[in-house]
Amino acid sequence: MSRIAIIGAGPIGLEAALLATQLGHDVQVFEKGRVAENILDWGHVRLFSPFEMNSSEWGRGALTKVLGPDALPHEDVLTGSEFAERYLIPLSRLPELADRINENCHVLSISRQHFRKTEGIGSKTRGAEPFRLLIEQNSTRRSVVDDSLDDASDDDERSSPPNSVRQVQARHEVFKYRVDERVQLADVVLDCSGTYPHHNWLGDGGLPCIGERDSLTENHYRLPVIRETEFGGRIVLVIGSGFSAATSVVALAELAKQHPRTKVLWLANSQPEKGIAAGPLTFIPNDPLIERDRLTAKANDLAVVGHISRASLTETSSHPVVWFSDVAVVSITRTKTFREFDGFEVELDWSRSHQLRTDGQNPFPPSVTVDRIVANVGYRPDRSIYEELHVHECYGTQGPIKLAAKLLGETSSDCLSQTTHGAEVLKNPEPNFFVLGSKSYGRNSNFLLRVGIEQVREVLASLNH
Repeated sequence: MSRIAIIGAGPIGLEAALLATQLGHDVQVFEKGRVAENILDWGHVRLFSPFEMNSSEWGRGALTKVLGPDALPHEDVLTGSEFAERYLIPLSRLPELADRINENCHVLSISRQHFRKTEGIGSKTRGAEPFRLLIEQNSTRRSVVDDSLDDASDDDERSSPPNSVRQVQARHEVFKYRVDERVQLADVVLDCSGTYPHHNWLGDGGLPCIGERDSLTENHYRLPVIRETEFGGRIVLVIGSGFSAATSVVALAELAKQHPRTKVLWLANSQPEKGIAAGPLTFIPNDPLIERDRLTAKANDLAVVGHISRASLTETSSHPVVWFSDVAVVSITRTKTFREFDGFEVELDWSRSHQLRTDGQNPFPPSVTVDRIVANVGYRPDRSIYEELHVHECYGTQGPIKLAAKLLGETSSDCLSQTTHGAEVLKNPEPNFFVLGSKSYGRNSNFLLRVGIEQVREVLASLNH
């Protein structure tokens, strides 16, 4: 029996915890927030694949024993919230996982006991020592204070004791965050923490564009709920070339039917070696995932009809979407009214666009002013927690190198054609440390939950040999 520490209580972490427990291991799961927190953050979005593709037979079997055979959605295509509420959260409450899931526990760093990163490289002695996980656990207490604290100065805040108790003032209340740190030992570590919400940057070359860090918050990079109070009648800039951005664009176009003044400016790359008539999203012939096929068709149609080169045509003048293809963002500046910051001035770089005139003159706007920005530019792995371990990474995707090499060799544009490649490609130079789930793909966005579930099966089987 091994002591297994699992980082993340999302779909892959929970599946791993249940199977490892069933195999007799001593399991502890550490979740920075709450169970299924990242899934719930985009809970309004419908998954492409049916429930049975996103769940394991051991998970379904365990829940059926407790809830009965009719409790699971089987072939249904669920939203994120439905997936969390009907499967993931009930999974976390199974008797097998009682007292094994630690919410609000942030794994800050992992190391080998008695060994620094530069010591014992490749030695059996290093691999025989347990892992040390430094964990921060937050608990919150709220107390009411008098009005005199409303006048507390910045100097008072800076003079408060560091680390152990942090105070954040809101109206007449003080929220006290007590931070407790501890070390957990483990024989095996499974990093199932995923990539969400560690966003990419929207500037050219993957860097933050000028002003991005000051102008945008974390919320700008999420998949928003398209509410009329927030987006109706406004000019919205959507940045991104994938399905997340397409989801936002299609939802905003639907909103424009009730609020015709709503306008969407979509910055998305065209498909390599294809003209603008193909749209930004790759079409998969006879796509078995109906929701993906429907989204691709809608988003591409909106983009092609509304491409900026057609903006002067009568039939597109009232179209809700304008597609700016192959354009980079140079800078973002908050625009200010006499009352408050009210929008954004976005400077554009058209140098990669195939729509430029042969004389070098640019017929398109050098900048746009918008009311809202939705930056669906994808996510990247946070590798800081294992920087003291020996992990061989791909320089292109930042995923573990053996798996990354296999993925780079795949040629199909359909992620459904993927298969797992066995536990061997998931091994790192650091024995018994595994990155599973979407994080194992690094910046490769083709991950499927089905693949992550197979990774869990393969890795746990290898531990028993």
